Amino acid sequence: MSLFAEIAIPAAVDMLFTYSVPLDLQERIQCGQHVRISFGTRTMTGFVIRLSKTSPQKKLKPISTIIDEEPIFTTEMMNVLQWIADYYIAPLGEVMKSALPQGLTTKEPNIKTERGIVISYEKKREWEQWKNGFANIKLTAKQQQVFDVLLQSESGFISLDVLKTHAYVTDAVIKTLHGHGFLTISFREVIRAEQYPPSEHEKQILNITLNAHQQKAYDTIEKEIVENVFHPFLLFGITGSGKTQVYIEAIREVLRKGKTAIVLVPEISLTPQAVRRFQLCFGEMVTVIHSQMSQGERYDSWRLTKSGVYKIVVGPRSAIFAPLKNLGLIVVDEEQESSYKQYDMMPRYNARDVAIMRGKENNAVVILGSATPSVETYANAKSGKYSLLELPERADNAQLPKIFIVDMRLGKATDATIASQPEPPKKKKFSSLTPFLVEHIEERLKKKEGVILLQNRRGFSAFVECPSCGFVEMCSNCSLSLTYHKTKYLLRCHYCGFSKRLPLVCEKCGSPSSLYKGVGTQRVEEELQTLFPAAKTVRMDFDTTTKKGAHEKILSSFGNKEIDILLGTQMVAKGLDFPHVTLVGVINADLQMLLPDFRAAERTFQLLTQVAGRAGRSALAGEVVIQTYQPEHYCLNFVTQHDSVGFFNVELFHRKQLLYPPFSRIAVVEFKGHDENETLLTAQVFTRFLKHLNGTVSVLGPSPAAIEKIQNFFRFHILLKSDKEKDKSGNYLHTVLRNAIEEFKQTPYGKSKKVVMLIDIDPSGMM
Repeated sequence: MSLFAEIAIPAAVDMLFTYSVPLDLQERIQCGQHVRISFGTRTMTGFVIRLSKTSPQKKLKPISTIIDEEPIFTTEMMNVLQWIADYYIAPLGEVMKSALPQGLTTKEPNIKTERGIVISYEKKREWEQWKNGFANIKLTAKQQQVFDVLLQSESGFISLDVLKTHAYVTDAVIKTLHGHGFLTISFREVIRAEQYPPSEHEKQILNITLNAHQQKAYDTIEKEIVENVFHPFLLFGITGSGKTQVYIEAIREVLRKGKTAIVLVPEISLTPQAVRRFQLCFGEMVTVIHSQMSQGERYDSWRLTKSGVYKIVVGPRSAIFAPLKNLGLIVVDEEQESSYKQYDMMPRYNARDVAIMRGKENNAVVILGSATPSVETYANAKSGKYSLLELPERADNAQLPKIFIVDMRLGKATDATIASQPEPPKKKKFSSLTPFLVEHIEERLKKKEGVILLQNRRGFSAFVECPSCGFVEMCSNCSLSLTYHKTKYLLRCHYCGFSKRLPLVCEKCGSPSSLYKGVGTQRVEEELQTLFPAAKTVRMDFDTTTKKGAHEKILSSFGNKEIDILLGTQMVAKGLDFPHVTLVGVINADLQMLLPDFRAAERTFQLLTQVAGRAGRSALAGEVVIQTYQPEHYCLNFVTQHDSVGFFNVELFHRKQLLYPPFSRIAVVEFKGHDENETLLTAQVFTRFLKHLNGTVSVLGPSPAAIEKIQNFFRFHILLKSDKEKDKSGNYLHTVLRNAIEEFKQTPYGKSKKVVMLIDIDPSGMM
C-alpha cells in the first residue's frame, strides 16, 4: 500500500514537501513526528504534517527514518502552530522550529550522564552498623574516609570527582573497595537545571491568606477551571495587589484536577524570582524555560515536561510552547509588555495572543494579569470578550507611593497639570539629576533604605527637544514626534512621510540652545558615584547582564541590601518586590514618552506606573520622583493620580480619531537592503500590488524607518491599517497582504536576494 507524508522543514520556505513512506515505517508513522529526510544534497529533519494514500507527484524521495516514536507535537499543538503560521504569515516549518529547544531540529540531542559510585547494599545505614557487619575486614583510614563521605549523601550516590576531592583519596583506594564489593561504579542521568533558592522574604508567601478582593477573583476563576471550559480573564490589579497569590491558588486547583499550567513572565530578569515563588509552593513540579539556559538545560526541561515529570512551566515568551499535556491554565503576567512579541526573527508572534489560542485549543483558563493592561486588552475586557477581575487595593494594606513630577527646566517639583514658562536657564554644567532628586536619594541612603533609578535610554536620538522650554517638533498629520536624522539634518514622520529641515532656533521660545540628546545609564552611573561615593551603586542594563546568571546575582545582592542604589533600564521597572525600597526615581520620562510611535503615551504610562509600584511595598512609605521636560503631558497627570481608567478613556479617544488599535488592525511590511535607492524602489514596487482596498485597508508609505539604517541595512516601512468595523477578524487585511506577496514574488524585485522583505502583523512598536 502506498502512503505519502507532507513534511514541513525548519527553514524559511513557505511550502510543504511530499515524501513517500517506506513499507517498514507505515505502521509507525504519525502526524507530528520528527523524521529525517534527504533534501536536495543534504540530510535534514522535518515534521510530518499530513498523511495521505495518494499523491499527484511521482518519483518521490522516501522518508529516511523516524527520529521520535512518539509525536514531537500533539494535535492541539499542531493546530496552534498552524494558526501562528497563518496569522503571522510565516513558514510553518520555521514556526515549528521556534517551538522546540535549540538544536533539536538539526542534530541528535544528548542526555548528560555522570559516572559515580554507590554503596553496594540497598538501604543506607549508620557507619557503626556498616563497620560491625564487616568487622572481619580491616579498613584503612583512607577507606574509612570514603565511607564517611558516602554516608553523608542522602541518595547514597556521589560522583567520582566529588568523592575524591572530599575524601582526599586517589583512584587506587576506590578501585580496591570496588574490588572487595563494597562499592558499585555506575552511570546515571544528570538533570541540567538551574537552582533558585528562596530568600527569607519570599518564604512568607507560604503563609499568605487571600483578602476579600483576591478571594472574589479566585472564586470566579475556580468556577471556570472546574467546568473545564476556555475562559480568558483580565486580572486588573494595582501594583502590590497580590496577583501572584491568585495565580498560585488557581494553579493549586488545576493540579487538583490532574492538569498542568504555564506561567509567562515578560523578562528573563524576572524569571528567578517567579520560579522561586512557585517552587516554594509546588516544589519539584516546577521547571523553567528561557533563552539564557544552556542548550542542554533547555532540552532536559523540555523533554521532562513532555514526559510528565514537570507540571508547571515558568518563563518568558518561548515557554508558551512548553509540551505540557492536559493543560488547564495559562497565566500571562504583565500581559502588556512588548517583550512578549518576538520582533527579531520569524515568526513574529505575540506570546500573549498565542496563549489565548492555546487556551482555546485546550479548554483552559487564561489569566492576563497586569497593573497597567494594554489598551487593546482593556478594550477586550470592557467589550466582554474577556472577563474583567479587579484588585483595587494593595494586598498587605501598604499605601501607594506619593509621586512627584520634577520639571527639569526648573529643577524642582511642580504640578503636572499646570503649564509654566520658565526663564531661560543660566549656563551651567548639565546634570541628569535635579537637586530635588539628589536630596531625596540622600535621605533614603541615611535611613539605609533602598533606591531604584530608571533611565530607559534608547540607542538613538528619536526626537528634538528644546532644553529651555521643552518644545518638541511634532507631525501635524499624525500627532507624533518627528524623528531627527543627523546625516540629512531632517525631521521626518515615519508614519506619513512628512519631513522638514531642522530649525536653527526653537520655534516656541526662540532659544538657540543645542539639541537635547538624552543621557545613557553609564553617564548616570558616573554621576551617582561622584555624588554618593560611599553608596554602592550597580547598573543593570543590557551591557551588565549579558553573562548567564547576571540578573539573578544583581537582584539577589540588592535584595540582601549589599547594593544601595539599583540603576537600570526598564528591566528594573516591573515585577521586582523588595520591601526595603522606599524611593524610585525616573531620570527622564521623555525618552519613552516622545518616541515616534502611537503607543508612546501608553508605554510611558505603563512604565512609570510599574516602576512607581516598586516603592513602598511594605510598612515603609514610598515616594517616586519623575523628572521630565514635559510636565504638562496628559499621561503624567494620570500617573500621579494612579488613575488607569482615566488614562484609558483619553487614550482610546485619541486612538479612535486616528484609527489605531484597538479600532484597527495594523501590519508593517519592512524592506531592508545595503543600497538605499534599490531598497526604496523595491518597497515602491511592492506597494503597487496592494490592490482592491475598498476603503477597508489604508496604506501609508513606503517611508524610512525611525531607525533608518541598522548594521549597514537601509530600512523602509509600509504601514497597513484595517478598520475593524469593516474587517473584524482581519481576514481582509491578510488576504490583501498574501495576494500582494504572491504577485510580488513573481517579479524580478521579488526574486532578488539583495533586498529582504519582512512581514510584522500586530507590531508592538513602529521603530
